[in-house]
This record gives sequence, C-alpha cells and structure tokens, in this order.
Amino acid sequence: MLRRELAIVLGARVTWLVLAVAALLIGHSFVLAVDLFTAGARSVEAGGLMAREFDPLLGIIRPTLGGIYISASLLFPLLAARSLGIEQERRSLRVLLLQTAAPVRLLLAKYIATLAASALLLGTMIAMAMLWLGIGGHLHAAEVVVALVGHALHLAFMAAVACAAAAWTRSVAQATAVTLLFVLGSWGIDAAEGFAALAWLGSAAEWSITAHLHTFEHGILSVGDCAWFLAATGGSLALAFIGLRFDWPAYRRALGVCAVLFITLLLMKAAGKQPRAFDCTEAHRASLPPAAVMALRTLPMSISLTVHLDRDDARRRQLDLDVVSKLRLARPDVRVRYPLDERAASAEAARDEGYGRIEVCAGTTCKQTYSANRKELVTLLLESVGQPLPDWTKPNYPGYPLVVEGRRRAIVLWLSYLIMPLAFSTIGLWVTRKRRRK
Repeated sequence: MLRRELAIVLGARVTWLVLAVAALLIGHSFVLAVDLFTAGARSVEAGGLMAREFDPLLGIIRPTLGGIYISASLLFPLLAARSLGIEQERRSLRVLLLQTAAPVRLLLAKYIATLAASALLLGTMIAMAMLWLGIGGHLHAAEVVVALVGHALHLAFMAAVACAAAAWTRSVAQATAVTLLFVLGSWGIDAAEGFAALAWLGSAAEWSITAHLHTFEHGILSVGDCAWFLAATGGSLALAFIGLRFDWPAYRRALGVCAVLFITLLLMKAAGKQPRAFDCTEAHRASLPPAAVMALRTLPMSISLTVHLDRDDARRRQLDLDVVSKLRLARPDVRVRYPLDERAASAEAARDEGYGRIEVCAGTTCKQTYSANRKELVTLLLESVGQPLPDWTKPNYPGYPLVVEGRRRAIVLWLSYLIMPLAFSTIGLWVTRKRRRK
C-alpha cells in the first residue's frame, strides 16, 4: 500500500513543480542572507570588536528557513492535499476503503508518502547549509539541527492538516483552499504582535504556528513547543480518520469531531504551558552567564516580572528577546505579566504615570526599575534575597564574519537560482515521464 501512495505523490508532476519553486524560494532567501551577511562582515574586516555579533544561525540559517516557511504555508498544501484529494475526485476512496478494510493503515500510508515529499523540501535547506560550509562559512551542528527539527515538525503538522481537509472535502482544490484558510488564520493571529491596538488578540497568541517556531530558529529546544506540534498533528490525523469513516452515522461523526477537537485543544494548551527548554546554541549564547544561572536556580522562592510596556514599544521586544527568554532558560517557572495587555479598550500611545517600569519580585519582595538591561534585572532579583551578583563572565563566542564575493558568490548564485530548481525539474520529468507500452 505504501508503495502505491508513494507513486501517487512522487509520480505527480505537481509535486516536482512545487519542489522546484520551493527550491527557488529557499535559494533566493539564502542569496539575500549571504549578501546581507557579507555587507555587514566588510565593516569588521579592519578589527574584531564587532565580530562576535556575526551569528550564522541568525544571519544565514534563520533567513533561509523563511523560504521553507513560506513554501510550507503556501505551496506545500498543493501536494499534501493531493494524496487523499485525488481519491475523492476520482470517487475511488470509498472503494479503496472497502478493499483494504483498514482506514488507519490507508491514512498512515498516505500521510507517510506526503512526509516523503516534505523530506525533499528539507533536503534543499540541508543543501544550502552544506553550501555555506563549502564556501568557508561556519555552522554549529546542534543549533542547526534544532532549527531543522522545528520546521520538520511544522511540515508534519501542515501535512496532517491537509490530510484532514482532504478527508472532509470532495476535491484537491477544496482541500487546498481549506488548508490555506487555516494558514491565513494563523497569520491573522500573528498580526497582533507589536501592535497595542490589537492587544485583544494577545490571548490567541498561543495558537500561532510562528510563535512556536521562534524558539527552534534561535537554537533552543523547547519541550512545550515540540509537544504542541505533536498534539496538533495527532489531532489533525484523528480528524482525518473520522472524515474517512463514511460508514459511521452523522451523529457519531459529529460527536467524534467534537471529542477530538476538545482533547486536541486541551493537549495543545497544556503543552504550551510546559516551560522546560534546552539551550543548544554554541557557547550557550542564548543563556545568561553560567554563574548567574546557578544563582537563579538556587533561589528557593518563585520569581516574577510585571512589565508596564505596550506591544508596540521597542523596549518590550528587547526585553522579551534579551531578558525574558534567558530568564526562562534559567528558571522555567518565572512568571511574566503585561498589565497593559489586559485593558479592555485600545489605548495605543497612551503613556500614563509609571509607564515603562518593570517590577521584579522574588517571593514577596519586589523592586522596581525602568531599565530593560538583563544584568540590572538579575541584580535586582538577587538583591531581593540578599545575594550579590555573581561573576558575569560568559563563554567567549568569537563570531564568524565572512565576506562572500567573486567566484564563491557566483557559485552561490548558480546553485541557488539554477542548479537546485533545475535538478528538481529534471528529476520530476524523468520520474513522471510516460513509459512506452511494450
């Protein structure tokens, strides 16, 4: 059965067309990342003071993964929905279900075949990473693997959503449209980030796909985000299974859908609250200094932050990236509250007295500051319990600036814009060519 499903997915020209276009998008993202990285690297050729700021994970890998994200969101549904959708269009799905008498096995076979196509999409990203190493760049294996794991989970989730959409619709076009509407809904939630006027959408942020990819792209392996994607994927496959059970009465299918949605949303919400995460970056640069981490972990009481900043304030974004994320790696139980997000009415650009203050609490002892500096906030936390600030020395991260020009840039352009897309197109033509009847 699996061989048949692989033939349907990999034997379709649309699959290879999608892979070729996706390779072009990923290659274009890689070229832009390399050019921007090169432009910045030229400024530090004379001295190494700023060299430590040149992070290949954030400067090369993350922008290139943006091409995979766009492809997975807008192009991948075209082939992910086809495996089941083509059976619906040909009216052969019910016959196939009756012949096999194993809807779970059929669904898994089609799902695995779709995952095989998504593996080819990730293969393009791996090729870009190898190209970066080939032209003299540096990559840390662990952080790159974590970033790829995040997008692999995203692709697996999108494949499950497409299968569920195809199981409940009657054509590939309808299934693709439903999947794209799902993606657009997630993007609508993302629109609330950075806008105080859309703070009322903040409660829905935990359902955003992009928000759960963020930690992976920074080299942080989050247990909660992994569990969130796995729960969402399992729930989508369960919905697809119910859609395949045409022999069930309508009331039973409706009850099944309600039960699956309730359990899946409950599991996803519980997974989103799992704070455990691991810093897999080189030199643990996503964490606080080791001595500060040990000091925070030895505090016997709970710690919390209350931040009086709007969503559109640049200081809040700095605080989230530079302080909150590092505190959560050291103390997963830290609580962060944004009172201004809880306002019922929009008050964008309103600056009341006390705006910008940050309340730092260790147990029942609280202190206030207007500084978003992580060293200042950690100092206040430790002073609240009578402890001095420990050694703030961090492991040295040298940074890896690289100027890519001349022949090396030409190689990047040829491979990104021509060779990789042409390779998928050629393989697709060879795989899908019509064989002469003997």
